[in-house]
Amino acid sequence: MTERTGVCPPAAAGWHAHPAGLCALSWSHDGQRLATGGNDGLIKVWRPREGTADLLLTLRGHDGAVRSLSWTPDDTLLASGAEDGTAVVWDSSTGERQATPQRNRRWVNAVAWSPDGKRLAAAGGDRRIVVTDRYGRPAAPPLHSPYGVFLSLAWSPDGASLAGTGRGADLTVWDATDWTVRTAPAGPGSVWTVCWWRGGLATGNAAGRVRLWDARTLRPRELIDGHGGAVARVTASSDGEVIATLSHDQSIGVWDARTGRLLWRREDAYPGWTGCLEASPTAALLAGTDADGQEVRIWPLAPTAAAPPERPVAAYVRDALRDARRAGAGHLTLTEATRHLGAALPTRPKPEGWAEAELVRSADAGELALYGARVAALDTPWLRQLADLCVGATAAAEDDLHLLPTVERLLRDTPAVTGSRHASARTTASLVGCQLVRSGRAWVRGTTHPGRLCVVDALPETPDAPSAGYPAGPAEELRYAQDVDHSPAEVLSDVLNTTLFRRWAAGRHELTALTDDHHSVRVTATRAPGEGLTVRVAAEREADRDLLVALLARRIARAWPGAAPPARHGIRMARPVPANLHEWDPAAVGVWALSRQDLPTRLDDRVAVVDEHIDDERLRQERLLLNDGFAGHEPPDVHIWHAPDDDRAAAELASELATLGLRTAYGEHDTARLVEATLPARTALLLITPSLSDWSACPLAGAYDQLTRVTRETGRRIRWLPVTVDAARLPADLPDHLHSFDRYRRGGVDPSTRRKNTHALLGGILVDRTRS
Repeated sequence: MTERTGVCPPAAAGWHAHPAGLCALSWSHDGQRLATGGNDGLIKVWRPREGTADLLLTLRGHDGAVRSLSWTPDDTLLASGAEDGTAVVWDSSTGERQATPQRNRRWVNAVAWSPDGKRLAAAGGDRRIVVTDRYGRPAAPPLHSPYGVFLSLAWSPDGASLAGTGRGADLTVWDATDWTVRTAPAGPGSVWTVCWWRGGLATGNAAGRVRLWDARTLRPRELIDGHGGAVARVTASSDGEVIATLSHDQSIGVWDARTGRLLWRREDAYPGWTGCLEASPTAALLAGTDADGQEVRIWPLAPTAAAPPERPVAAYVRDALRDARRAGAGHLTLTEATRHLGAALPTRPKPEGWAEAELVRSADAGELALYGARVAALDTPWLRQLADLCVGATAAAEDDLHLLPTVERLLRDTPAVTGSRHASARTTASLVGCQLVRSGRAWVRGTTHPGRLCVVDALPETPDAPSAGYPAGPAEELRYAQDVDHSPAEVLSDVLNTTLFRRWAAGRHELTALTDDHHSVRVTATRAPGEGLTVRVAAEREADRDLLVALLARRIARAWPGAAPPARHGIRMARPVPANLHEWDPAAVGVWALSRQDLPTRLDDRVAVVDEHIDDERLRQERLLLNDGFAGHEPPDVHIWHAPDDDRAAAELASELATLGLRTAYGEHDTARLVEATLPARTALLLITPSLSDWSACPLAGAYDQLTRVTRETGRRIRWLPVTVDAARLPADLPDHLHSFDRYRRGGVDPSTRRKNTHALLGGILVDRTRS
């Protein structure tokens, strides 16, 4: 039987804190005050009370987002670290700035007082941890990162050790007496966050995994594999019995710290860069944010036994539309309705670009809400019905159909779907396509025609493959109990969405594919009436078989937590290769697809990397579908700033980003028009080539100054992500105010490096969108 987890309890308190978005929060040690830091550079100190909070202080002085906050043990001082490169110490009673012990850093990502309150450690984008006293006098030599930017740090409860995490796959711990260093592998993927409490130590990494450690020996004790995106924050309850995690899969998880068992989960979390999540040091409370990152929320750590009844989404949107009509408007933007819907729909996943998305009515979208790059159906049964009709129509066709013509015909010929209240054909095609991709029932055939889907349930029973001449070889079978309601389509979609297979042929219950170096695999997935799912995997190489078996077992286990593990059997199965194979998205191969060179050595690490990539691939396909169906409805995702001589380099970068499902604008060199064109974009990239060596002489400098003034006056948050091409260097006089915490690179000496650079840039763009 599946072990049931509790339900996220209703928020005990909530209040509007930072209109520009929160970046950091921290409880005082007595649990009476909560400090918040925002993208606006402000720090606010609150006293929570039943249902809300009283604002005690507003601290002003940072010129950039506040990324981290830390109280001294006696709560008299509050330290802050910000994007302006300073660490500041404040009097927590008066709000006066007491000292600026660290300045001229390159972004301060984390600050932490030692348990005796005498030393302040600050980690930054200059790849150093600097430890000083409150006045800035050095208390340790600079601690350098062997990997890259430091993201998080934490003192041990006795103050004898300091842990830090950066963009490497190791946990790094310094002995605070002589500053000798120990490391422990915590990968795969960058280790983003560390939390140290009495009796416990935990890290979270980019692969969505939380590792619990023996704090004395740095040996791993428990692994929590419960997130589909990078873990931005780990925090522990006051008694150390419970830990909470915040992930870029936009969820919060609360776990038993001894066993790793999930206690409850919340699916509309706002991740930000630095992870706004903090357990109270004195009570069983958890502080975080609402779905758009502007309001503070406080939840009890104890789960609720039963889920409250959910009101249909359509009802909330109809209320909002009714209010809009009363005000004389025939439509409304989601920016107007975000706060209402965010509070009314606490269980809805918060998508990328929530605050910038549009909620449109009538001919464009009917009763469908577009939440950024995700889709939520206001009339879920209707959307499911339309998806089923699309699948059925495709199955009845002699060949694969483009999704768009299929939907056009259905809208014209099917009375149950037609009518003025429903979406236009192109909009509906994208929405249905996203629904099918998200549910694992389909995948996008190629970048050049995103509307063309391969709908698994519409395929023939088996691929057209000869069975003669293919002897049986070793294979592995996973047989699940009936309560694991996983579909064969999900299994086959996951296999192809690894992007490891360049050519493929699929049937309704079977997939044959070839790797990039032409080795074959065959996966079958079936469900007999009254029985559970059976998956069989055969591969030419044993390593490929082991990877797919472990990968599919992991994904099914995560989809059905607490379910009994499958019965596993070694069997024999033939691997016939069909004569006609489709190519996997040729335009995306060099930019996006994984190869064997991208995978770690250990099986467990390989599985984690590919598992994360499958989720990223589904998001890429959603972006392609929506951008194909809603052209002209939204501003560009990215605006590229570049020198006039770099038009070709900008066009190449824009082409790569289009392959990843992002709308990109470039080629504008008139200062006024460049600023105006950039304002609607969520993110701006600064393309740095050897021709951009002197910033002050570059025509972009004046436009940059104008954009900075406009964004400060209007409260907008448009940030530049500097992208260097190959070996180009950042100009020495490049302004620092709007940067991300790290620069990005394009190009590289080999395909694997070029892909990794592109993936890192995509991650920076998408996460920056959540903070826009």
